[in-house]
Amino acid sequence: MKRRIAFLATMLLAGAAQAAPTPPPPCPPPPPKVFIAPMGEPFRSPGGGPDPVAAWFAGADTNKDGRLTLAEMAADADRFFTTLDLNGNGEIAPVEIADYENRIAPEIRLYQPRGWPGSGPYGDGRRNPREPRRAKNPRGGDDYGGELGAGRLSWLNIPEPVASADGDMNRGVSRAEFRSAASARFD
Repeated sequence: MKRRIAFLATMLLAGAAQAAPTPPPPCPPPPPKVFIAPMGEPFRSPGGGPDPVAAWFAGADTNKDGRLTLAEMAADADRFFTTLDLNGNGEIAPVEIADYENRIAPEIRLYQPRGWPGSGPYGDGRRNPREPRRAKNPRGGDDYGGELGAGRLSWLNIPEPVASADGDMNRGVSRAEFRSAASARFD
């Protein structure tokens, strides 16, 4: 009887050793965190790294009092304007805006959501009747599919924060227009 119990115990232990689960494959690293500041400057940190919002705020809060004033927001906008104005002529031209969109902050590129002209399976904005309808926008208004462009990565739903600072619609952004946009976004 003792032999039989010892044999069964040995078999159970051998079976348990064989049935041990294999460890799961390692998890991929977390994706990088991206924050687009109100004037459009991207702040990135590797996955699991420091908060990019804190990095922006630490740079913008020049007197380190834990609050952002309009003057500090304007100074931050001026600093970033200087970065964007590649030729130093005091205006961010369309070619410099393209450089911003393609090199500095490619995360903000706009993609045509369903329902916009040129989108959809028919190329004219009509939806596929077999495709389910999307839910209404929880913020109200038209169903545009949520935040677009930089709005997905920012506090403000502004799809292109640099080009949208063009107040007179001449396709260039002057320093005064950029400051005016900073003031409006601060409010």
